[in-house]
Amino acid sequence: MTPRIYHGEEAQADHVPLEGGLLGWLAILMLAVLLLCSRLTSGKIRSFVFRLARIWVAGLFCFFAGVHRGASFYNPEGPRLSDPLIFLSMHFGGLGLALLPSRTAWRIAPAGMLLTLGGDVFLARQDRLPRFFLRLRPLQLLVATALIALLGAAARNNVEAQV
Repeated sequence: MTPRIYHGEEAQADHVPLEGGLLGWLAILMLAVLLLCSRLTSGKIRSFVFRLARIWVAGLFCFFAGVHRGASFYNPEGPRLSDPLIFLSMHFGGLGLALLPSRTAWRIAPAGMLLTLGGDVFLARQDRLPRFFLRLRPLQLLVATALIALLGAAARNNVEAQV
């Protein structure tokens, strides 16, 4: 038996379940922690922080891809063709962020997060993602986008300072 914070059907919830809100915001809080660490460290440690941050952002995209894929299972009509296409594009986008050169990855990551925001809100309005995404995702992903942009700028400044 798995202990749960929220007792009910998350897929039907209009308000953000405590469990979903906590886990969703903790993932974004890690971006703030990494940004703070990048400001407080120097040299090799700072370079490691930026690598870790890029892997974390890539992991967020892969996680959001899994959320999309999992949500399609709640659809009584079954998954639509677009569901696995969204999953694959987001998943490979996340993997791409991990594999692309740092400068390129940091430039496209904020745009990818804004696309995720737009897609999540659109799909939640169509009842293809949980309705509580209409409350959770806008602020959550705007904060994530801002933190990713700040991390990217700091990473670029770090590279320029080393040259």
